[in-house]
Amino acid sequence: MQMTLLDLTQNVLSSLSSDEVNSIGDTTESQQVAQIIKNKYFDIVSRVELPEHEQLIQLQPSLDTTVPVLMYVPDGVTEVSWLKYFNSNIIDEATGGGHDINVDIIPTDGTVQPPPPGYQYVTILPIRQFIDMVNTFNPTESNVESFIFNGNVNGKPGTFNFYYKNDKQPQYCTVLSNYYVIFDSYDNTQDSTLQASKTMGWGRIMPTFLMEDTFIPNLDDEQFVLLLNEAKALAYFELKQSMHPLAQQEVKRGWSSVQKNKAVSNKPTYFDQLADFGRRGGFGGRMSYFKSRGWDSING
Repeated sequence: MQMTLLDLTQNVLSSLSSDEVNSIGDTTESQQVAQIIKNKYFDIVSRVELPEHEQLIQLQPSLDTTVPVLMYVPDGVTEVSWLKYFNSNIIDEATGGGHDINVDIIPTDGTVQPPPPGYQYVTILPIRQFIDMVNTFNPTESNVESFIFNGNVNGKPGTFNFYYKNDKQPQYCTVLSNYYVIFDSYDNTQDSTLQASKTMGWGRIMPTFLMEDTFIPNLDDEQFVLLLNEAKALAYFELKQSMHPLAQQEVKRGWSSVQKNKAVSNKPTYFDQLADFGRRGGFGGRMSYFKSRGWDSING
C-alpha cells in the first residue's frame, strides 16, 4: 500500500484531530507533520537495508594524470559491495601480458584466440592489506610509479606515498574515508587515467526525499504502515505533548515484522543448507566451480 507524502500527512493530521489540508504547505502544522514524516523515513532507511536502495553505480574519475589510479565514491552512495573494471586490452591478455588473469585460452592452429573485452572483478581489500601489498612494488622497475595522496577528510591533513603499476588491468583497490578509491594499477596503453565509463559496481544509495505532495517514499509496501505509525507516534509527542498508545503498539509490531523478514530474506533454504557430498569438479562441485573462477575471493 503505497502512499504519497500528502496522503501520509493527511492521515497523521486526521489522527491529531487537526484541520484538513489539500497540500502539505497549507498550514504550519501540516509542514511540521511532513517534516516529521521525512525524519522518520530516513530513520527507517538507516535501520533497514532495503533492496530498493541498491543499484549499479559508477565511480567518479580523478581525470588527473598525476594520480591516474585515484577515483571517488559518488555522493549519496553509502556502501560499495563489489567493483568491476572494463578490460579493453585483449591483445595483452592473449599474449600473456601483465594482467595475471587465467582465462583458459585454448590455442588453435598455432594461434592464440584472445578473449573478448569485458568487465573483470577488482577485489576490494582492507586498507592495511592493500597498503602492505602496494608497498611490495619495486619503484626501480620501469612499470612502477607513485603518487602523493593528500588526505584531509577529517581535518587532519597528511601526505602519503602510494605505489602503483602502469601496465596492467587493475585487480585490487581499497576505499579510504568512504570516499577515495585507490587502485593498484592501470593500463597506460588504453587510458591516461582510470575512466568512470569503465567502472561498474553494486552499491547502496541514500534515497532522496522530496517535500512535494505527490512524492512517494521509496519503501516496500508493508513498510508504509510502519512509516505512518512512526510518524503518528512522533507527531503526537512533539505536537500534542502526549503519547499515542495504539500507534506505538503498531510501531513495535511493524519493527518486529521487519526484523523477522530481514532475518530470512538472505537465508539459504533448508535444502541449500544440507551438506554437499557431490564430486568436486565441473558443475557437480559448487565449491570448486566458484573457486576456479575466483568468485570465492570476491567481496559481496
